Amino acid sequence: MKIEHSEKLDANGGGRVAAYSFGLNFVLTLAKYLLFLLTGSAALLAETVHSLTDVVGSLLVLGGIYLAGKKSAQFPWGLYKAENLAALLSAGFIFVSSYEIGCTILYPSAGSMKNLDATLVLLLLMALPIYFFSRYERKKALELNSPSLLADAENWRTDLAPLAIVMAGIAGSRFSYTFFDRIAAFVVLLLVVKAGYEIARDAARSLLDASVDNVTLENMANIVKGIPAIKKVVSLSARNSGRYIFANIEVQLSLKRLKEAHGIVDKMEQEIRQRIPNVEKVTVHYEPETKDRTRYAVMLATPDGTISEHFGAAPLVALWEIKTADGKLLFREIMENPFTTMEKGKGIKLAEFLVDRGINVLYTREDFGGKGPAYVFSDSEIEVRAADVVTLDKLVALR
Repeated sequence: MKIEHSEKLDANGGGRVAAYSFGLNFVLTLAKYLLFLLTGSAALLAETVHSLTDVVGSLLVLGGIYLAGKKSAQFPWGLYKAENLAALLSAGFIFVSSYEIGCTILYPSAGSMKNLDATLVLLLLMALPIYFFSRYERKKALELNSPSLLADAENWRTDLAPLAIVMAGIAGSRFSYTFFDRIAAFVVLLLVVKAGYEIARDAARSLLDASVDNVTLENMANIVKGIPAIKKVVSLSARNSGRYIFANIEVQLSLKRLKEAHGIVDKMEQEIRQRIPNVEKVTVHYEPETKDRTRYAVMLATPDGTISEHFGAAPLVALWEIKTADGKLLFREIMENPFTTMEKGKGIKLAEFLVDRGINVLYTREDFGGKGPAYVFSDSEIEVRAADVVTLDKLVALR
């Protein structure tokens, strides 16, 4: 059996915040580039390109939100990977820009840097919207339960560090230590190259349908195994498409819980979404647990094995277990019915007793006809069969 779950991002909630993030990124990137033109600082040029990688990231978030709902007959699985194609092109641009920055560091212009005091003040002021927006976006991410916005908020917070490096480099240049600016530019350049590499790597892996990382797979497996009704995780795989994760899970459920399968799968999907970022779709296949043995029961009228016409009033109970693979008899037991002396409810008590003994199949000559034992066996998913022979030996031999 199979169930699919998918969830689209809230375009009026998460989409709006992502648009704010892009707008702020774009304005700050433009401001840093204008400051570079005013100062001639290599560190500011490197920081401009570093901010440009954030602009690319914001565009990819917006693109992912837009493309998440775009499906057609030609593209039934959506256009998520268009985001990865755009990311590869962006990574190429970042690497070209990194080369230009490297040349600027190695071969600086002969002129001195200018407007350093004003630039330091503007960079300090620039840190304020970064700090406050990161707090705002984190708050909205928690309200919307959006892992992608939460990750973007963390990225905003970490952007304060390279900005501080650039300010240190310019401050050093302000006091005639011009090589400080080149050192700062080199540090930020390393961050730019790292960001470009990560964008290119992730895009290529997604285009090739590579598996998500082992940590994510292990976290998913632990979530599934933590659900009591799951008896076994048969297989688990997940891949990226765009920034989203598509998971395929095959599990075995307890036979007694099959009727609750949809609720169990809903719980599994909810747990995965809450704890694994960017999960778009979870496809779950579930089957009953495989058993290597089957336990049977029948009510007896006499110790020699005559099958009783009654259920609750029968004096004896016979239990036996058969190995599924070859039909080998593993054990056979006859015991007294402990509930025969009860005036009322003996059938239900006996049914509950047999459930506790782990039987899978009950043979009986009595028609329960909607009586209490029928509901007990139905809820426990125990199969009830008509006993079509008269003795226990014949019944065991037939099975």
